Amino acid sequence: MKKLLLILSLLFIANTVMAKDYIEFNFPNDGWHKVTSPDGVETKKCFVSNNQTAENYNEMLIFQERILKNKDITPMTILHRQLGKDRTNYPDIIPEYVRTNPDDSMVTWCSQMKNTCAVERAIKGNNGVIIISYINKMPHYSQNMFGQWSNILSTVKLYTPEETQTKIPDNVIEL
Repeated sequence: MKKLLLILSLLFIANTVMAKDYIEFNFPNDGWHKVTSPDGVETKKCFVSNNQTAENYNEMLIFQERILKNKDITPMTILHRQLGKDRTNYPDIIPEYVRTNPDDSMVTWCSQMKNTCAVERAIKGNNGVIIISYINKMPHYSQNMFGQWSNILSTVKLYTPEETQTKIPDNVIEL
């Protein structure tokens, strides 16, 4: 019995000290600020543009890491699952893949019924899959929103600190 308790406590400690992933991202302009997730999920890091809130936003950036028990599941698989959830809320979307690498996938979609567009990217992190989403509730279809935001989300990368670095830069987000 004591051995079982010791093993369980070691497993608990090992799970709680698991290193978090960090990503580097430069916001496209000043004024983006962190807000709580509109759906109440604490693990989501949500940001909105100037003069917008979590309840009243036109644009939102969401960063989230999903820890996987099965390490064989690829980011592309997680992105497919996310699209399934998106179809529940936006039944008229037709996803278009920008990138189809199993470890780094990106998709765009629009819902004309709900006047919403999104760019979503899933990349392999150290501890799971990182999903980055840009949601626009007031898309300007005449603008090259998808090209611009696909390029912006393409710049997101895992943060790997340098040995000589003593301070984490401002453009790093902890997941």
